[in-house]
Amino acid sequence: MPSLKLTLLTGESWSFADHRGQVVAINYWASWCAPCWEETPVLARLDRELGSRGLSIVGVDMDERESDAVPAGVTHFVDTLHVPYPIALTPPMSQMAYGMEGLPTTVLVDRSGRIARTYVGAIREAAFRADVKALLEEVAQP
Repeated sequence: MPSLKLTLLTGESWSFADHRGQVVAINYWASWCAPCWEETPVLARLDRELGSRGLSIVGVDMDERESDAVPAGVTHFVDTLHVPYPIALTPPMSQMAYGMEGLPTTVLVDRSGRIARTYVGAIREAAFRADVKALLEEVAQP
């Protein structure tokens, strides 16, 4: 996984390098995306259940924006779904979404920093949970 630094809703930074040795799920979503509304409660539940075992989730909002202001839809999404994990914003006028096959997209990275799996569309809880648990059992390789 390449180096990744994100700016969070709080203004703080999130860096992939700070999560080496953890299983990381990077979830790309948008507030207008119906499947995103369906899958986020699953991610929130897994974050609460497996965070202490080494799962780290970060959400990356893909809503288009023209300024540094946080779109109201993003705040509504995060507050309504009680998202417990950090949420990052793409830069204003970002073209990042145009390279995605679809939303939501979740990239699952193993403890060694390798992309283990990419999910396009809403994740299926049982399969995603099984994939995460299998990765949590692995030992990081240098």
